[in-house]
Amino acid sequence: MANWLYTTNTVAEAPFSWNPLMERFRMDRAISVQEVSPGVYEEVRYISYTEENWSENLPRDTAYQNLPLYKDLNFFRGGYEHIVDDQIRADLIASGVATASNFVPA
Repeated sequence: MANWLYTTNTVAEAPFSWNPLMERFRMDRAISVQEVSPGVYEEVRYISYTEENWSENLPRDTAYQNLPLYKDLNFFRGGYEHIVDDQIRADLIASGVATASNFVPA
């Protein structure tokens, strides 16, 4: 089983700033990816930090692991690189949130 370096998608947005010099400047903004059910992913733009709590791929806080809010779903924060395995890579591509160009061998 191989590991892959996964980079989330971006979208170019304008205006970057509210002054005449920057109104036409576009800036890439990252899109986060959330697993909504096992093996099914969707892109989310504006998230609360609590949406990534208790994600499977992030470090766990042992004080909270027995809460009923604990879930075993992945969350990939936009703008970062994540290490994924073959199964997660296939699920991301099948869900339509990534293409093969989002992955490089890790």
